Amino acid sequence: MGFVANYLWNLASVAAGRQPVRPLLFSYYVTHRCNLNCRYCSDGDGKRFKEDPVAELATAEAKRLLTILRRSADTLDVTGGEPMIREDLEEILAHARVIGLRTVLNTKGVGLRQRPDLVRLSDTLVLSIDTLDGASLAGLIGRPREAAERILDALRFAMGERQRTGTQVVISAVATPENLADVGAVLRFAIESGLAFHVSPEIVGTRVNPALRQSDGYRGLIAEVLAAKRTARGVLGVPQYLRGIGDFRTFRCHPLLMPVIRPDGRMYYPCLESKRAEVSVLETGDYGAALREVRRRAGEIPVCRDCCHLFCHMALSLFQRHPLAAMGEWRHWRSSHAGQPAA
Repeated sequence: MGFVANYLWNLASVAAGRQPVRPLLFSYYVTHRCNLNCRYCSDGDGKRFKEDPVAELATAEAKRLLTILRRSADTLDVTGGEPMIREDLEEILAHARVIGLRTVLNTKGVGLRQRPDLVRLSDTLVLSIDTLDGASLAGLIGRPREAAERILDALRFAMGERQRTGTQVVISAVATPENLADVGAVLRFAIESGLAFHVSPEIVGTRVNPALRQSDGYRGLIAEVLAAKRTARGVLGVPQYLRGIGDFRTFRCHPLLMPVIRPDGRMYYPCLESKRAEVSVLETGDYGAALREVRRRAGEIPVCRDCCHLFCHMALSLFQRHPLAAMGEWRHWRSSHAGQPAA
C-alpha cells in the first residue's frame, strides 16, 4: 500500500471516530547508539536513547524487515540514536530503494561529507540543527566545537549535493528556552536557501518543557513560523499543528500513522513513549499480523491529550485529521524539494 491510498483509507476511520491504523510511513530506529550528548534527547522516559541499549538487527535481517514493511507502506523514516553510527547504513538504504521505499534519513550528519552515498540514497535528508552558531551548537550537543562544526559542514555539503542527487533537505529544529533566537535564525536561513524547515518544542519526558509555556520569546518564535508559513514556502506542518505548539492545545494522537520499530525489530505499541515492545515484526513476518497480536495483548490505544507536542506525533495526526490543510502541504513540500529559495 502507498501513502496516498493509506491516507484516504484512514479518513473513513477518522470520520467514524476510530483510530486510523493504516501506516503513512514506518519509523525504523536502526540503532540507539549515539556519539553525541544532546541536552534534549529523550526516549519519553527521561533517558537518552544511548542509555537504553538494544540489540540491533544484522544487515540481512534489517533488509528482510524492510521487505516486510514495504507490503504495508511505501515510506520509511530511518532514525536513531544516530543512524550514521551503523557502517551498513548505505546498504540498508540501497535495499529500501530497490524494493520501492521512499527514504527519510534523520541525522545530525557528523561525517556526512565522507559518506556521500547517504545523500544520494535518501529521498529526504533531515538534518537536526537548532542553531547556526558553532559555539551554541556545541553546548546543545554536549560535545566540543569541532563536532558542532562538522554538523554545520554536513548542512553545507548536503546543500551542494541536492541538485545532483534530487534529495530534499530539511532542517529540523528543537526550540528550547535558551535557543529561541537561534531557531528563528535557522528558519530564516532555511527559507532564504530553499530548504524545508520544521520545529518542535523541547519535550521533558512526554510533556513540553514548562519554561516554554511561560515564554513570550517562544510565542514570538511560533508566530514568526506561522507568518512564514503564510508568506513563504517550505515551512512544514499543517497550520493546526503550528498553532497547537504555540498554545499547547490538546489533540487526538494517532500513533499508528507512523509505527515505530525498535533496533531489534520489535514494534513499539502504541508508540515509542509507551516503552512496550513485545512483538517482533520479523517473527510474525507481517506488519498486520504483528499489529493484531500486540493489540490483543495490550488492548486499544489510550487517549493522550496533553503530551508529545512533537512534529512526528502531533503534526502527522493533525495532517491526517485535516485533509484540506494536508493538500496545502503539497505546495510547501514540492517547493522545498526543488531546492529553490522562496519568492
